[in-house]
Amino acid sequence: DSKAAEEGLFDGVDTTPPVEEDAITKQQQDPASAFVEWLPSWYDAVLTLLAEERRQSLAVFGPQLAPEIIAKVLGECFRPLLSSFQKRLETIYSPGSKNMTTSSSLSSSGSLESICAIYEATLQFLSLAYECVAGCWFDMSESFNSLNAKEVSKVALDLYSDVSAVFLQVASPFCIYQERFAELERMHSGVATKLVSKDIQQAVSSVSSHSDSLMNLQDATERLKGLSPFIFPLAEGGLVRFELLNAGYHAQDAISSIDKLLANHSNELAMAIVTLSASMTTDQMKLADNFDEQHVHCALEVLNVAGIFRRGLRTFDFKTKERLGVLCERMAAFAVREKEIQQASSDLSSSGGTSFLLPDSLSVVEIDSMLTKAVCGNVDDDDEINEEEANPSYEILQRLSNTDTSSANLFPDAEDATSRLASSCHSFVFDVCSAVPNRHLGGMSEMSSWKETSGAGAFDSYGTLPQQYITQVGEHMLSLVQALEPFASDADALALANEIMNDVKDVALQPWREFAAAAGSDDANDDNVIRSLMDGKALTDNFIIARHFVDEEDEEELLDDQEQQDENEKASAAFCDAWIDVVGLAVTGRLLERIMRIPHLTPKGCEHLAADLNYVINVFSALGVPGHPHPLLNHFVELAMMDGEELRAKILSRDKSIEVVAAVRAAEVRIANMRMIAVS
Repeated sequence: DSKAAEEGLFDGVDTTPPVEEDAITKQQQDPASAFVEWLPSWYDAVLTLLAEERRQSLAVFGPQLAPEIIAKVLGECFRPLLSSFQKRLETIYSPGSKNMTTSSSLSSSGSLESICAIYEATLQFLSLAYECVAGCWFDMSESFNSLNAKEVSKVALDLYSDVSAVFLQVASPFCIYQERFAELERMHSGVATKLVSKDIQQAVSSVSSHSDSLMNLQDATERLKGLSPFIFPLAEGGLVRFELLNAGYHAQDAISSIDKLLANHSNELAMAIVTLSASMTTDQMKLADNFDEQHVHCALEVLNVAGIFRRGLRTFDFKTKERLGVLCERMAAFAVREKEIQQASSDLSSSGGTSFLLPDSLSVVEIDSMLTKAVCGNVDDDDEINEEEANPSYEILQRLSNTDTSSANLFPDAEDATSRLASSCHSFVFDVCSAVPNRHLGGMSEMSSWKETSGAGAFDSYGTLPQQYITQVGEHMLSLVQALEPFASDADALALANEIMNDVKDVALQPWREFAAAAGSDDANDDNVIRSLMDGKALTDNFIIARHFVDEEDEEELLDDQEQQDENEKASAAFCDAWIDVVGLAVTGRLLERIMRIPHLTPKGCEHLAADLNYVINVFSALGVPGHPHPLLNHFVELAMMDGEELRAKILSRDKSIEVVAAVRAAEVRIANMRMIAVS
């Protein structure tokens, strides 16, 4: 009987770790590892015991009782040990209280990975133990000739139920880890991410004290590029642990934990980029004086930090959906099997004719599905689900695993954080590329040339030439193309940078906000109005200001050049044009803002302004970037040279009820006031 089996249960079974040289010392230093290494050998000893009990039971009790005895022996192997087993698990990694706010596992000897390793070893053991029980059943199948099919099915179903109950009993110490997986995973991952965060901070810590060293900046950037994807193996580990301990249940909680993990890492990278940017751009005067192509190249490398993360996040999102799809299939397959067992049980208890075939084996996945359903299955997922009713956990998995391109991202917080990271990288590049123009435009409003009066000096006979400040701006814009090209010619670096080029124009909005504010517009804080002002095409398409003539021959020549370029050359040119466009828009907005702050314009001052604007118009035309020169530049030339009465009439004809028209009108009124032209 089972008592006799229990009395001989541990005969020949050593329940202590094997003693090796320095074994005690190893256990004292790392009891978690020692237990994880020892447990499979103990499971092997139990399997050996089951095999021996199987042999003896067949001989002593006969084939019909042997399977039931083996199942009971398996249960009795663990029943006296479950309490100590659970305590051992808690010593390795404490699950803490139910409502944890801080880590309760600081004194633990292991980690959640240790628990998962032990759980996986237990699943493998249970799979092998089931084979022993099932093998005993099929060995004696010939002895069932005296029983009808219904009786055989009932015995098989009872045996399956007994084994399932034993499995649930053996795995019961893991229940608390399965129930609180999201909390435990958040704490476990937090330990690793703190180390990564520390590495990120150290990567940029030395830069602030050596802000003039491009070498330090380049070294910091390279380190950040290496640390950028470091979080994804940690996230993948969390996903593997979720698959093992929850098998698809509570998927939203687990995904949210991973989402926060990824978002925090992206935020750490963004803060590091801000630190790098501050180190390079704090002293704008010094940066402008020492500016060369290396500054631009170093800044552009930062784009790859965000590009690597964005690409990694997209890949991880897709792979996670695929893995959730597999869990969804597993959950559906187990639900079908569970329903078949319920149907067989119902039929066998009545007069139905359904038969039940005992599975000859249960895989680790099948046993895991059984255990996780029992522990993690919601009340709504219980056995009382009608055919028409859906399993909520299955529905959630099905929704999350949708790989359609239009489906939502699994990690919205991480996506938002990636956008912030990209924005910080855009700002860094923009600050570096616009440092020289900002310096030369900074003091233009106070220049004495705006107050000059016309004279008969020798230089007047040569006409009015562009002033030095604007030629320096123009020279910088022309040289910026050469500074961008080396980076853009690297196909791999360019591909990464292009991952985050969406919304890059947003960094140019601030000068246009300040332009609208300086003009006295009531809509300086309305982003829609500011974007319309910045988008020159929107102004001309709506006939707010005149469309200026474009040389058709130049346009055709540009199109011919583009057609002759290969794909790499087109991508390189598009990247350079994108940044020339951004910096050009910002320079235009800053120039217009500084014009709005000129106190007074004499007729000679207007000539200077027109000459300066015409020069920068020619520079932007030479760059050949679509959308440049901005139509407001030509419009301001007209406003500077326009007859007073004509200017007054134009202003009075504006429809102020249209917001963007009102903003343009405010700038026109400001120029009229500079020129001492009254507008009633």
